[in-house]
Amino acid sequence: MKPSTITLSVLLLAAVGYAAYLQTELNRLQEAGLAVVAEPEVASQRPEPEQRDEQERLETSAPEAVVVQATPTETPPPSRENWEARRAERMKQMVAAFEDPAMRVDMIERQMNRVDSRYAAFFKTLNLSSEDLDTLRTLMAEQGVVGWEMRMRSFGADTPESREEMDLARELQREMLQDQIVGLLGEENAAALQDYSDSLPYRGEVEALASSLSFTETPLSPQQTEALVGALRDVSTSFEYSVDLSRMRGREAASIDPADIDTFFQERATRDELVLQAAAESLSDAQLAAYAERQLAERERDRRQMEFMQQNPGGFGRGGPRGGGGFRP
Repeated sequence: MKPSTITLSVLLLAAVGYAAYLQTELNRLQEAGLAVVAEPEVASQRPEPEQRDEQERLETSAPEAVVVQATPTETPPPSRENWEARRAERMKQMVAAFEDPAMRVDMIERQMNRVDSRYAAFFKTLNLSSEDLDTLRTLMAEQGVVGWEMRMRSFGADTPESREEMDLARELQREMLQDQIVGLLGEENAAALQDYSDSLPYRGEVEALASSLSFTETPLSPQQTEALVGALRDVSTSFEYSVDLSRMRGREAASIDPADIDTFFQERATRDELVLQAAAESLSDAQLAAYAERQLAERERDRRQMEFMQQNPGGFGRGGPRGGGGFRP
């Protein structure tokens, strides 16, 4: 076994041990009256803008309703109560997996693959030894696994108090892991890591454009890519929608006024035009034209999806259109 493999194995085992330590701390705080865990959020309830990523992101999704087209000879769909009970049982089984050391190592390894794909460019800017880099990757992966675990545990919360406790627990564990990362990287590099994480929602859109231009006569250079990420981020974070439908989910879409859909996509077209104006400083005319064409296609596709969701509440739609936001790491 290679030294790097041995180091990584040790780190994974250490992460499992650290998770046990976190749980011990949570239990201690609970006994002191500071019970903890994460808000009841299902991955399908957030645009996964985390954190999409998608976030691309280790996520859990549970539909709000099971829609089955039954015929007279078919078994009718389960009642809402039965479906909820079965879902709760599935979530209980998934939570049990987090308590199994071998399963947790597997989850961390999968999350590390995701971390690598999203942060490879940033890692190249760090002057870390291979051992320190493995430690950083493991801590970041554990952050993702902890977030996923707390979402699973939140399904078992049946009172507002329990949900508040879960939110406190998630925040406590996040802070503990973040302190470890800051201690490893130092304040300056940790701030750079956070800044890069905040840019991830916009990097996905830019990378899609870069990929489509990579085989043309006008590919994006690394400098142009970074400039476009900055332009997209600056405009998106400062632009305010009067009607923001980007976070609408499932049945929520049934309450959308068709006039609001018109307003949202008119404003989104304005936002896209502002991005093009900002990007004009770094992109060529041909690149800008390709980007404008992509923006238009995405708006038309997202509008069709939103209108379908509005007309078919409770269907299979998983979320509203993008609005310049993105997932959190």
